[in-house]
Amino acid sequence: MSKLKEALAGGQFPIVMEIELPKGIDLEGMLAPVKLLHGKVTAFGIPDNEDAKMKLSSLAAARLVQEAGGEPLLLMTCRDRNRLALESDLLGAGALGIENILALSGDFVSLGDHPDAKPVYDADSVQLLQIARGLMTGHDSVGLSLKGNPQFYLGAVLIPEADPVAPQLLKAKKKLEAGVEFFITAPMFTLEKFRQFRQSLGSQAVKFMACLRVPKASEVEEASLGQHRKVYSLPPDVVKELAGSDPEEVLQKGAALTGRLLKEIREQKLADGVYVKVHGRGDLMAQILKTAGA
Repeated sequence: MSKLKEALAGGQFPIVMEIELPKGIDLEGMLAPVKLLHGKVTAFGIPDNEDAKMKLSSLAAARLVQEAGGEPLLLMTCRDRNRLALESDLLGAGALGIENILALSGDFVSLGDHPDAKPVYDADSVQLLQIARGLMTGHDSVGLSLKGNPQFYLGAVLIPEADPVAPQLLKAKKKLEAGVEFFITAPMFTLEKFRQFRQSLGSQAVKFMACLRVPKASEVEEASLGQHRKVYSLPPDVVKELAGSDPEEVLQKGAALTGRLLKEIREQKLADGVYVKVHGRGDLMAQILKTAGA
């Protein structure tokens, strides 16, 4: 059983840190947090060409994190692969002992650094969950038998702050039917809408991890001008708290806020764990853990 699954099933409140993959093959920065935080976090999130920007292969990065002593949570997007490639990579993950999979549709290529690339989307995140579940039971997406079945711990994303929220509740239902075992939210900076979302979803036999993100100075500036991201936004009071002329100062303030939110989530049992996006900065992650008393 994966450490993440064991921690969530056992009510241990796991903390996952997302690492930053290089645009190249210099691995020092990517692996530094794994070494720094060994034993302090449960797993490390491995993004898959996040924001449609080309980086090191997520599957290769997951293996490297594994070899460095960390447990990987492999993010897998449908944007860049057809079903053949998705299934092949899932089998590759299974063969390498990588069990934790987060199924994502993926951001549009127009938002990234290869805007002329052709998006695939042969499957969406619900279908990817179904494909992975099929592999676990011994067959591929066209019903052909496998020689040896992989075992996965399957996750997906929900957006508690979506407006309207009804489509997210419908997506949650479809993902539950597809066999999802845990959810990770989109980044949150306040917790009230998350509380309301959990109530709207009702009692479900599935684990929830709250995603917390340390904003960059550019994001804070965008928010101050009324520009918001696709799946999350910075509330005015958060923008005011994090505002600063120095980019590093903004990150430090963001880490302090994230630490407080993590502590509140854990103490009030608002989620079963957290997923922290901190731009691969192990030092900031250590600060967050200290603030949260984790």
